[in-house]
Amino acid sequence: MVFKPKGNHRDCSRTPLDLAVTLYHRRGTPLDCKLVDISFGGAYIQADSATLAIDEPVTLALLLRSGRQEQLYSMSAVVVRKNEEGAGLMFDEYDRDTIHCLRQVYREALN
Repeated sequence: MVFKPKGNHRDCSRTPLDLAVTLYHRRGTPLDCKLVDISFGGAYIQADSATLAIDEPVTLALLLRSGRQEQLYSMSAVVVRKNEEGAGLMFDEYDRDTIHCLRQVYREALN
């Protein structure tokens, strides 16, 4: 089952991070970015946002360590705002893998 959130989720508490991620979008090559903060509603990335458009669907890919293993996760999102330093993303599909990824990100941020 996929849950699609509605409305502005900026009121979710944000957790600061410094994590290298890759952003995939339809209009160009993948962007190497830095995940600045994340919440259960979305994330803010530092990136060259000139190639991104508001309302553009994107995929955020990140490599997380769980014990001795690394696992690649991806999350579907939409660009909801951008500035010269980066872009705000809103997660648009929540399945079991997305929720597991978010839990892993929070664990990593707390360690």
